[in-house]
Amino acid sequence: MKIIEALKEKNRLIRKTLELQNRISAYNCIIEGNPRAYNPKKEMIELNKTVEELIELKTKITMANQPIQEKIYRLSELKTKIGFLKTIPTTEGKAPSSKGYYSQGETFVWESSIKANERDNLVLELESEIEIIQKDLDHHNFMTSI
Repeated sequence: MKIIEALKEKNRLIRKTLELQNRISAYNCIIEGNPRAYNPKKEMIELNKTVEELIELKTKITMANQPIQEKIYRLSELKTKIGFLKTIPTTEGKAPSSKGYYSQGETFVWESSIKANERDNLVLELESEIEIIQKDLDHHNFMTSI
C-alpha cells in the first residue's frame, strides 16, 4: 500500500472511530423496554479493534515518512505562520474613537509597523514555499510503500 492510500485509510478509520464512539454514547443508556439500534458492548469491541488498526497504520505511516519528516513539520509550521500573519492588524490613518455619552469622540491616528502589503507579500512567499513542499510530499506519498 502506498502512503497516499494509507492516508485515505487512516481518515476512514478515524471517521469509523468517531461513528462507533457516537453509537456507544447514544445507545448506552435507554429507557427500559425500548429497543436499541446498536449494542454498545459489541460497538465497543469494534471500536477497540478499529483503534488498534489506526495505531498500527499511523505507526507505519510515521516510519515511512522519516526521510521527509522535516518537510512535514515545516509545512505545518508555515501554515500556522500564515494563519498568524493574517490576524495582524494593519490599520493606518485617522479613525475616530467611539463617542461617549457626554463628549465628542477623539480622533486617533493609527500607524502600523508591518504594512498590509508587506504582510500580504510575506503570506504569498510562504504559500509559494508551501506549494513546493506539498509537491515533494505528494510525490513521496505516491511513490513510497508502507
